[in-house]
Amino acid sequence: MKNFDQPKSNEEGPEKGKARIGKLADFDMAYFRELEGEHGWMALGQDFCKNQRYFTVLSHAGEKLGIVGVYDTDYEQNISHTVVDPRFRGQGLAMKFKEKLMAELGLPFLTLTIDLDNASSIRAAEKTPGIKKVSDAAYEQEFHKAKYIQEPPKEGK
Repeated sequence: MKNFDQPKSNEEGPEKGKARIGKLADFDMAYFRELEGEHGWMALGQDFCKNQRYFTVLSHAGEKLGIVGVYDTDYEQNISHTVVDPRFRGQGLAMKFKEKLMAELGLPFLTLTIDLDNASSIRAAEKTPGIKKVSDAAYEQEFHKAKYIQEPPKEGK
């Protein structure tokens, strides 16, 4: 099984070192609203989104790091939704959240759709092993998103 932890660090807070993913916990709607605002979009409650599973990601110290979820539509499977707490951004956690989600739920892949204006997430996706871009120019123009498929990391990597 892949180890999803970051190297050990002082866990007194985000400014003291890198956050280490501990576990996926029950979804915390109040925390989601704190991160995304009252009108932040999510699959929960959307009629066209099925098999919705959302979690709060906790550090080893029990601190909330963000939210990760997955859902299906009639046309796509395993669409991921990830929100990293601003205090922990820039540490590569979004991809680690997704790896943890795939491992915990036994998912063979995730579908990532990233807004074309979200340059940092696109850069992160394009440099991450196991992720390949599958959208074409027509898809990107119609939806203003780039689409990627992420497969679980290979053992030993």
